[in-house]
Amino acid sequence: MGEVMHVQCGACKGTWRCAMGNGLAYADKKNIIAAFREKEREQVETLLAKSGIPVCDFRYGLAVCTHCHNVVSVPALGLSEDDEPYVGLCPVCGRKTRTLCREEENVEAWSRKTACPVCKSMKLEIVDSSYWD
Repeated sequence: MGEVMHVQCGACKGTWRCAMGNGLAYADKKNIIAAFREKEREQVETLLAKSGIPVCDFRYGLAVCTHCHNVVSVPALGLSEDDEPYVGLCPVCGRKTRTLCREEENVEAWSRKTACPVCKSMKLEIVDSSYWD
């Protein structure tokens, strides 16, 4: 089950709605591939071909994009939970993101140590959350 986070900057009041985790649809490898940008899909297919059926760790994580100045949900794929994941590009601008928060990390701690991509203050906070599947 995934979680939807509403992230807000306490200084500039920028707000972002982001998904974390994964849902039942991502048990299908076709849906995992479709979660990534078109130019990444070949690399993701290659990674998935290396994993068993369906032994892989796919989930969305929170990240900051310093190019388009957004907090975004990015797909991440590892062959196991212990594997360093392949992290997808920013869904807004298509560039690499920074400061990925994976599901096992405490999102409150992540928000306290992550700078706002707009005003650079250290005042990001999770203001609301709900679940998705």
